Amino acid sequence: MKKNDFFLLLSILIIIGTWMGFNFLKGQDEGEKIIIYLDNKVYKEVSIDDTEEINIKTDSGFNKIKIHDRGVEVIDASCPDKVCVKTGFIDKSNKNIVCIPNKVSIKIISNEKNDIDTIAN
Repeated sequence: MKKNDFFLLLSILIIIGTWMGFNFLKGQDEGEKIIIYLDNKVYKEVSIDDTEEINIKTDSGFNKIKIHDRGVEVIDASCPDKVCVKTGFIDKSNKNIVCIPNKVSIKIISNEKNDIDTIAN
């Protein structure tokens, strides 16, 4: 390998590393608020900085939701499979928790405006 080939390869690796690092950090943005939906309607909006336990009781069952440490988790639910509980703690805006039997959905919403759509070919 010649000296120029080495510098070309090193430059390409630096560019790829910078691009991957930027995309990784961009995906790690923290949300600003937590929105809880019940039957596809907003049930409650809570600041991500709050610490709170929310109990949702409906005809189909219940969900215990705990908001803490700039995130949210479902700590107990009456649904048979408990997928919402097994989802665990989420703290990023690209994650959500869904309990289909109880019609509860929890999302973290970021205030960051992102008007650019990404298309993968």
